[in-house]
Amino acid sequence: MAANGGSKAGPERRGTRLPRATAVLLAVVGAVAVASGVSGAQAPLTTNDVTTLLQSRAGFSPDDIATLTSGGVAVHSEASTEDLEAVVVAAVQVRTTIDRAVSYFRQLVSFEDGEVTLRFGLFGKPPRPDDLARAALDEDTLDDLKACRPGDCGVRIGTKNVAEIGQAVDWRAGDAAERAAGWARQALAAYAADYLARGDDALVTYDDQSKPVSLKETWRAIVDRSATLAEYAPALQRHLTGFPAVALPGATDELYWYQEHYTSLKTVTGVTHLVTWHDPQRPDRAVVAQKQIYASHYYYGSLAVTLFLQDARDAQHPVTWVVYFNRSRGDLLKGGFGGLKRRLAESMIKDSAEAMLGAIKRELEK
Repeated sequence: MAANGGSKAGPERRGTRLPRATAVLLAVVGAVAVASGVSGAQAPLTTNDVTTLLQSRAGFSPDDIATLTSGGVAVHSEASTEDLEAVVVAAVQVRTTIDRAVSYFRQLVSFEDGEVTLRFGLFGKPPRPDDLARAALDEDTLDDLKACRPGDCGVRIGTKNVAEIGQAVDWRAGDAAERAAGWARQALAAYAADYLARGDDALVTYDDQSKPVSLKETWRAIVDRSATLAEYAPALQRHLTGFPAVALPGATDELYWYQEHYTSLKTVTGVTHLVTWHDPQRPDRAVVAQKQIYASHYYYGSLAVTLFLQDARDAQHPVTWVVYFNRSRGDLLKGGFGGLKRRLAESMIKDSAEAMLGAIKRELEK
C-alpha cells in the first residue's frame, strides 16, 4: 500500500502480527537521525555510521549492506493481517547533494506516469474546487456513488456526504456524471480547507461500512507505533500531530491531491499533507514527511518519512543517503481471495519503495 510516494522490493517476512522486528525496523529511522544530528549531536555522518545502524538496528544482512555500498537499493518490509498494517524501510546512497535529492524526490511525488499516478495537483491556500479541475471520476466510481446508501457505500465519503450527494445529483439526468464530479471537487476542497484550519480535528471518520474507522484515531495509532519519531525528531512529530497550531521552523507545508490506480484495484483519490523540513541548525540533513489525510479506497491511514543525510566522506564529491520509511494501515491486509489482496498489498509497498529510490539514484547520477 504505497499511498502516493510509496515504496518497492526486498526480502519479505509474512505473519499474522507484526513481530518485535518491526520495532527494530522503525528504530533505524531515529538511530540514523541521531547519527546525523537530529538530537543535537554535531558529528559528521559517514557511510560506516549509516551501514552500521542499518545492520544493527534494522536487521539488514551483510548482503544488504554489500548491496548498499555497491550502489544498490536495500528494502525490508513486513505486513500484518491482524493489525492491518504494513511497514517498509528502504535505503540507498546517491552521488549528489541533499538539495538535488530533495528536489527530485518532490518531483517524483508529483510525477504522473499515466499508469499508477493518473493525476496530481496542489491545493491553494485556501483550497478551492478549481484546484481539482483535472480530477476525474471513472465509471466504477460513478457507479459506486450512484449506489451509495448510509452505511453501505463503495466509496469512502462518509454518511453525511452520502446524503449530500443524493440531493446534489439527479442520477437520471444527462449531466449526472458532470454534477457528481463537481460535487466531489467541492467536497474535497472544503475538507482540505477544514484540515488547514483545524488539523486532526477535521479528519474524516470512514463510516461508509458497518464498522466505522476514525482516521484521527488511526493516525494517532500510527504515530504511537512509530515511537522513535517522537524520541529522535520531536519537533517534526509535534508539528505533524499539532498542525496547524504547532509551527516547525524551516518547514514548508503543502496539501496535494492525487488519483492512483494499481492493476485490478479501484482508482484511489487521496489527499496528503506534505512537510518538507530543512532544519536551520543542520544543513547536512533534510526530512520529507507525507501524512495521508484521505483515501477513497483501501487505506485507513499512512505516514511516510524520508531522511536525506549528507555523507561527510568527501566534500568535493557529495554523497547523500536516502532512508525511506512508510507505515500504512488498510483493508487490503484483511486477506480474502486466497490471500491475493494481502500479497498484492505487500508487493505494492515493497516494489514502489525500490522503484522510487532506484529512480532517484539513476536520474541524479547520470
